Amino acid sequence: MSQDYSEWEIQYMTRPEVEEAFKKYKMVILPIGATEQHGPHLPLGTDTFIANNLAVKLAEKIKALVLPTVPFSYSWVWRDIPGSIVVNVEHFKALVEDIVRSIANHHIEKLIIVNAHGANDASLKYAVRELSDEINMRIFYFTYPAFQEIKKYTESPIWHDTIHACEIETSLMLATNVDLCHMERAVCEYPDDRLFHKYRESSLPLGLTSKSGVFGDATLASKEKGEVMIEVMVNYMVKVIQDT
Repeated sequence: MSQDYSEWEIQYMTRPEVEEAFKKYKMVILPIGATEQHGPHLPLGTDTFIANNLAVKLAEKIKALVLPTVPFSYSWVWRDIPGSIVVNVEHFKALVEDIVRSIANHHIEKLIIVNAHGANDASLKYAVRELSDEINMRIFYFTYPAFQEIKKYTESPIWHDTIHACEIETSLMLATNVDLCHMERAVCEYPDDRLFHKYRESSLPLGLTSKSGVFGDATLASKEKGEVMIEVMVNYMVKVIQDT
């Protein structure tokens, strides 16, 4: 296997290698991202890249296999922006359930979902609850774990605890793949609070509240902050998984 690839990611393994890996390891990680706009400075695959990076770093700590990252999920608020892929909530939930059922056939003891797209959280919660009644396997799901802790490493306010192309997400992406970030285009934009409350209480697309697609100050992001945040997030997940 090329040194460019993580030894834990099954998408790079052959059939005999995967069969041997499933005999050796009893924990599997499913990273989930999205395909949607992330302002003028980050790629559409930001959530997907971050989820995969977190999953691989977690795998190295707990000795788990990593499934291919799901790149499409619920991105309704950006549905009118070119390139955004929106998966129906029920379809997304069903997809996750089918993936978990497939893995459960191989005598896996723990499955960990690492989600880097906040809009997926509700679907994942109900999918995991329903699967737990059906499958004899411990299932965890994390969406921006240790969020309150990683906020301590920011210099700018987090707009209503919404992470999108802001200082946090931009820092995470810089630490994940700096070559895909265009910091010379990064902006600071905080949408009108009145529009936020309308969004929460109606069908107003959140995308209408930000002209740039940024919810915060992306200009204050740094690779160094991202590396610290990733370490905090991974260590948090390790503790939860090992203590449960």
